Amino acid sequence: MDFSLLYFANREVRDASSEYEVLARTATFADDHGFTALWLPERHFHPFGGAYPNPAVAAAALASGTRRIRLRAGSVVTPLHDCLEIVEDWAMVDNLSHGRVDLALATGWVADDFVLAPDRYADRRQIMFDSVDLIRRVWTGQPVERINGEGDKVEVLTYPRPFQSAPNMWITCTANPATFEEAGARGLNILTALLFQNVDEVAANIRRYRAAREAANHDPAGGTVSLMLHAFAGESDRAVREVVKVPFQNYLRSSFDLWRGQWDGLGDADEDQVVAFAFERYFRTAALFGSVEKCAKFARKLADVGVDEIACLVDFGVENEAMLKALPYLDQVRQKCLSIA
Repeated sequence: MDFSLLYFANREVRDASSEYEVLARTATFADDHGFTALWLPERHFHPFGGAYPNPAVAAAALASGTRRIRLRAGSVVTPLHDCLEIVEDWAMVDNLSHGRVDLALATGWVADDFVLAPDRYADRRQIMFDSVDLIRRVWTGQPVERINGEGDKVEVLTYPRPFQSAPNMWITCTANPATFEEAGARGLNILTALLFQNVDEVAANIRRYRAAREAANHDPAGGTVSLMLHAFAGESDRAVREVVKVPFQNYLRSSFDLWRGQWDGLGDADEDQVVAFAFERYFRTAALFGSVEKCAKFARKLADVGVDEIACLVDFGVENEAMLKALPYLDQVRQKCLSIA
């Protein structure tokens, strides 16, 4: 099983510089210790993830300071962009990194983000899937016909030309079985999470993904299923709980307005009840929180249901130095899982 780091901090604008310092330090650690990739998000107009309005910019900043780790869009919200610009941005990072770029594409889910492209919100899922083939064509140097400023049809190529002949591509899926199936049918990888699904539901969606790959004549065992998990490992479950409880509850509270309406079964529960419920769920069954042994056991369980990679979200609000000191424990978890096929 592969392990990567993923970022989705909640930082006010005044704290952004410290977030980027932590990004660089964790990237160096991951690069030096055998982690597979760094996942960089796209978020707009909200403190939750708002330090990352453009993952290509963050990836470009990391390209020269790392040697081997993959730099991944996790994810580009494709309905908010022209695919030509996506390829231009990431081709530049691909060259800066000598071919270490991968792309995950997402629909976006927050209506306010679409002030950038309001006419695309309703059809965002189809637009995302339509963008896959266009990004591939532009990346490989095929011209695209567009209308220029004088109303004439012109064919354009993007520059710089990418370092890689083609990017590895993921589709971000929250829980919708249809999205898993379409990603499989198109031969794409999967980036998912446990926010709106449990492990059994992930397993069922992975089976759908594999079946769809096979039905479309793709290798059913091919393709990578990456699972995002909040991660903090330490000496003991109790010690980790003491460190993460308050920061993680604050992290959940900071995004309460974004995800509150998407959880079923909460009824009229108030914010404190929801956050307390969510923390207990995450700590027990939906995060890499706890001792090295507890985290490794959970990782093995995920491997058994078909997860190929764990993308560890490390910047969820724990004090920076504590988070950095915990990374060697996370590396121990990674090492214990090296033999998992």
